[in-house]
Amino acid sequence: MTDTKSFGSSSPDMKFNFSIKTLAVTSVLSLGLLSPIHADDDETPLAEEMDVLSGSLKRLRKAETAAEKVELVHAAQKATIKSLQYSPMVFKDIKDEKEKAKATADYKRLIGLTYAKLCELEMAYLAGDEDKADEIKGELKDLKKDGHEKYTD
Repeated sequence: MTDTKSFGSSSPDMKFNFSIKTLAVTSVLSLGLLSPIHADDDETPLAEEMDVLSGSLKRLRKAETAAEKVELVHAAQKATIKSLQYSPMVFKDIKDEKEKAKATADYKRLIGLTYAKLCELEMAYLAGDEDKADEIKGELKDLKKDGHEKYTD
């Protein structure tokens, strides 16, 4: 037979209460050990727009008609334009205002190039030129890589 007594108690109910209290106190105390919470890239408005952009481009593989592809490109274009109102999280670490201005201009340049490529992609789909569309998608991947190397943690 197992002993159901807990620390200084003769009641099984006390064991349960003690366990809940211990869990609660331990949980509260452990919060102090955590590092401060900063918004991850996944939680920022910019990241949300980039997710829409990326998701739209990924869904192009399954789209069957030119109209479906153009609709996905439009969603990507809209997210690209909306992303201009946000700055990458790494900008908060740039203390020198001149450097921050240069980084901001370059970020906007990359977003502008992305938008232009998306317009070219739309034109390729409208023309039925899948080879050209594939070429442009490769160029978009290169832009993404460049932007992520510069502006993500």
